[in-house]
Amino acid sequence: QAETLTIAQRRMKLVNAALGHLQVQAVTTRQISNYLATLASTPRTQQATRSLLLDVFREALAAGWCSSNPVEPTRAPRVATQRGRLSLEAFKAIHAWSLVNQPAWASRSIELAIVTAQRRGDIAAMQFAAVKEGRLHVEQQKSGGRTKVAIPLALCLNAFGWTVGDVIGRCRDTVVSRHLVHHAEPVGRAKPGNKIRDMTIGQAFAEARDAVGVAVAGKTPPTFHEIRSLSLRLYDEQGINTQALRQ
Repeated sequence: QAETLTIAQRRMKLVNAALGHLQVQAVTTRQISNYLATLASTPRTQQATRSLLLDVFREALAAGWCSSNPVEPTRAPRVATQRGRLSLEAFKAIHAWSLVNQPAWASRSIELAIVTAQRRGDIAAMQFAAVKEGRLHVEQQKSGGRTKVAIPLALCLNAFGWTVGDVIGRCRDTVVSRHLVHHAEPVGRAKPGNKIRDMTIGQAFAEARDAVGVAVAGKTPPTFHEIRSLSLRLYDEQGINTQALRQ
């Protein structure tokens, strides 16, 4: 995803400023550890940077630029989950507000997320052409499209009585579009039928969440990603094997 690439480039720019004067084979575990220590005040950034450097030096090792990976001996920081969970009641309130106050694509994206348990980027990328032989085919973006799932259109989430096919049907409107979640009216540079960016989907959810006052004591407010977690919990309660959806 473009957003993920931008973040990785930003982190590598900071790494380069600190360690870029060293030859790859000369970088030591101590130097990596000292650099990661400078990020201790932001544990998630520290964790993500260590993971990124692990991958960088794995590639360098495979290319023969170094004889070992100096990142591997460093300790992975433990990051406590601070984001609040999304309850079924909170979801219903957010969805109800969205239906009345936001463009149709906002509530459709919420509905797709709850019935498919897919991530925000995958929701934004879903196309009508991916509906084949009674299933919605998804190439998950987190894996670069290597992980593929085929979700039955008949899969029903009992908490709402919605099937995957029901929600996809609601995505069809008078606008011709390849994308399930799309603009119905011109907005800025976007034309009717254009896909909705995944960041925009997340922002719309946050707007609806804040409008109905959803909060979790001691935690940051639940984000769009928490719909996936709620969906999986609800399907688990139904006794449905969600392993394929969890990938």
